[in-house]
Amino acid sequence: MRRAAYALFIMNMNRRYKTLMVTVIIASIGVASAQESTRTNEPQKTAAQSTKEQLDQLRKTARDDVPRTAQALRAMNPATMNDEDRATWVRLTREAAVRSGDAATLRALSGQDDPFALLPLAQVLLANGYLNEGNFAAANETLAKIAHLEHLNTRDQRRYWALKVRLAQLAGNLVEERAAVEHVVHELGRWSSDDCQSCHGDLKNPKAVALLDVQAQWLGKRFVELMKLQGDAQAVQARALAKLAADPKDDDARVFLAYALLALDRPAEAQARINELSWAAVPGRQGAAPRMMFMWP
Repeated sequence: MRRAAYALFIMNMNRRYKTLMVTVIIASIGVASAQESTRTNEPQKTAAQSTKEQLDQLRKTARDDVPRTAQALRAMNPATMNDEDRATWVRLTREAAVRSGDAATLRALSGQDDPFALLPLAQVLLANGYLNEGNFAAANETLAKIAHLEHLNTRDQRRYWALKVRLAQLAGNLVEERAAVEHVVHELGRWSSDDCQSCHGDLKNPKAVALLDVQAQWLGKRFVELMKLQGDAQAVQARALAKLAADPKDDDARVFLAYALLALDRPAEAQARINELSWAAVPGRQGAAPRMMFMWP
């Protein structure tokens, strides 16, 4: 009896042990799966975050150790980056190649897009220089050399069109001047966007939108003058009203409507439309003054 009871006891213990081991194994598999899932997800998230951080760090230390910077940039894969990071990588890699005498890398990167590339910026500034010297033909020829204007940063695109306005005005070409003016005026409706505020907003209070004096803009004033000269302010007004009827939040249409009303000598109505722009500088409205705003050229 004692032997039978002991055997039964051992059998039950073995069963409990096996059940316990199975439970532990299953739990271990679950923990391992969860950890593996976490590891699988974390690199993607970390990689997305660290790319920008790594590029920012390389930008700060690029001059300290050029060979190390070049090596770190070569180790990165631009094909996996977003457009902004890829453009930064191209810019930093070009700078490192120039400083280290790496002609092969410079040739390999020829033609790569960078919104802040030096060549188109230099062409814009050179065209401005020719304009100041009264060499209008050379200024126009220089601007015509800028390839893929749509790939440039917003600042240099606006500079390009502002130069086109001045050149057409000096040549007495109202049609070309009007087209160039409207290119820039269309940008005013985007004033509250991150693209505009990142340059013109208040650095000490980044959440506040810097206020723009719509009537003070020289391109807006010239737009009003051109509508008076060309006699189409009513047509501009009608198109703007139609756009606002379709989308009451269309700030671009509201800007065009305000300028059209100014051209029609209806300043009170124009001011009322400007007051509807939450980012416009109007009497009594509190807000920051925009940075880096000046007449150019």
